[in-house]
Amino acid sequence: MGLFAVLFGGNCHAQLCGMHEVEWNKQPKEVAATWDELSLVQLPRVVAILYGNYTDVNRQRIELLEVLLGVSRPLLLRLTPVQLLEIFWLTDFVLAAPVARTLVVAPALRPARFRPTYYAPADELANVSFLEFAFADAYFVAYCQGRDPQWLHHLLGVLYRPQRARYRPRAADYGGDRRADFNEHLIERHAARLARLPEATKLLVFAWYQGCRHALEQRYPHVFTPANQEQAKAHPDGWAFVLREMSGQAFGSFTETGRQPAHQVLSKMNDDIARAEELRRQEEAQHHTTN
Repeated sequence: MGLFAVLFGGNCHAQLCGMHEVEWNKQPKEVAATWDELSLVQLPRVVAILYGNYTDVNRQRIELLEVLLGVSRPLLLRLTPVQLLEIFWLTDFVLAAPVARTLVVAPALRPARFRPTYYAPADELANVSFLEFAFADAYFVAYCQGRDPQWLHHLLGVLYRPQRARYRPRAADYGGDRRADFNEHLIERHAARLARLPEATKLLVFAWYQGCRHALEQRYPHVFTPANQEQAKAHPDGWAFVLREMSGQAFGSFTETGRQPAHQVLSKMNDDIARAEELRRQEEAQHHTTN
C-alpha cells in the first residue's frame, strides 16, 4: 500500500480513543487525537495553521497532517485524492473541537531582552477578576470580528502581567496570583511590549483563552446565552455594563465587584438568572391553572 496510512483505530471519536495508531510507510506512528496530546513543538504550528488565512480547507488539512504525522508535504501530495480524504478525519479535532482549556500555555513570557517577565493567569482563568475578564473578553471578541492584531495584543496585555512587588507564595496572606494586580490604565503599555512576541506564541494564548471561554459557556449557560453575548458584543463596554448593573448589590461597589473572582460573579449571575426563569415558569403555570 506504499505510503498510505493504515489506521488501526478506525474512525473512533478522538476524545474516547486517545492517541491514534497509524502505520506510515510500514512504520508505526502515534498521532495526537486531542489538543492535550499535541507536543510542545506541534502546538504552536497547529495553532498557526488553525488561525491561518485559508480559502481551501483541503490545503489547511494537508498542512495539519504534515504536523500531526511528522511527514513532509511532498510525501503527502503523493497520495491520491481518495487516500487523502480517508485520512483527513485525523485533523477533525483541530478544526471542529474547541481548544482545551488545559492547553499548556506559556506560564511566563519575556517579549524583549531586559524587559520584565510577564506571567500567565491560572488554568481555567481561576485567578482572573471580573473586571479583568470584562476587558479580556471585549478584546477577544474584537479580534474575532476583524482579526486586527492590536486587539490580540490588548488581550495579551490584560492576561499577562509582570510579577507583583511583594510576591511571597508561601505567606499566609498569599492570594494565589503571581501577577501584579490588574490595572486597566496599564493595558496599553503591556500590549505594546507583548506585541513583539512571535506570532505563533500570541496565537497560542488566543487559542487557550478561547478554550477557557468555551468552558465558561458550558459552566454558566444562563449567562452565556446567544442573546446575552450579542448584547455584550453590541455594547461599547462589553461585559463592563454587567459590572455596572451588579454594583451595589451582593459584591459591593463598582470597584469591589470588579475585584471579585470572575468565576464567583458569573456563578451568582447564573444562579440569579436560573432562579428568575424558574419563578417565571411557576407564575406562568399558576396563571394557566387559575384560568
